Amino acid sequence: MLNKSLFIIALCVGAAALSAQAVANAVLNKAVVETGDTFSMRILVNNAPAEPIKVDFSPWAPTLTSENILSESAWSRNGRRWQRQYTLLLFDSARLELPPLNIILRNGEKLPTNPVELSVTPTPGGSEVSDADTIRDIQREPEHWTDYWPWAAAGLALIFLLVFFRRKKLQPLPQVIVPPPPLQVPPHEIALKQLAALEHQKPWKNGRTDAFYADLSMILRTYLEQRFQIPALESTTREIMPLLKNTNFPASLTKALQEILFQSDMAKFAAQAPEEQQHEKNLHSARQVVMSSAGIAPTTTTSTLYSNL
Repeated sequence: MLNKSLFIIALCVGAAALSAQAVANAVLNKAVVETGDTFSMRILVNNAPAEPIKVDFSPWAPTLTSENILSESAWSRNGRRWQRQYTLLLFDSARLELPPLNIILRNGEKLPTNPVELSVTPTPGGSEVSDADTIRDIQREPEHWTDYWPWAAAGLALIFLLVFFRRKKLQPLPQVIVPPPPLQVPPHEIALKQLAALEHQKPWKNGRTDAFYADLSMILRTYLEQRFQIPALESTTREIMPLLKNTNFPASLTKALQEILFQSDMAKFAAQAPEEQQHEKNLHSARQVVMSSAGIAPTTTTSTLYSNL
């Protein structure tokens, strides 16, 4: 009886020590981007005793230099989790398998993140000038009072003309027609397109089962965060379920969603992937979760749905 109690105590101590280990994750907000399009990456560090010193990008140096890092936020803390966000930009189209980054902690320890996969696709070009994307604003230098002297001179000239022609009726200025903002693609359409691409690639056929479940989990978490406004990308599977209870996410889909995310976690972190016949079943279940939670009729076939996207 004493030996059994000691064994249970040892297990509890081991589990507590394991849960207190610092763990780092790199999370992209997109799995597929176009060349020249910005995307963001979150660095999440759990159980770090103090704020990390920096993120070492040297493992990505052949692909991503300092010029590709447009901005970075300060470290923020939520409970036992430290977070920093980067805005990145790439111009060369390729399918990238980026190695782990190193998070430098205060005690000198180098904490590796997970590897990251990213597809950079060429920006499609149209045959008509009207097909071109809107030109983005340039990054401007800090303002200075000398930047406004032409406006001051123009204002004085205008006052002079108004005084000189005070008895004449001025012609009204032409109205500037502002084009409407581009339509936003609904989160469920983005998720369904990404699931279709993942089904076409079938990474598990090439022995990349862990990458398949990493992409599957990322697609579902991104959809949940954008559709139901919850921090799904930075939450664990156990934390996501209570967050969804405060939304209009259908309760009937909770069990299927939890099963997909749990199997993805086991494949990514515990190297315990399901049987091969389960991969397509999980992919189908993920598609049903997205469609049902988005209010798409279950009778809608996959081929019909994607022909309309």
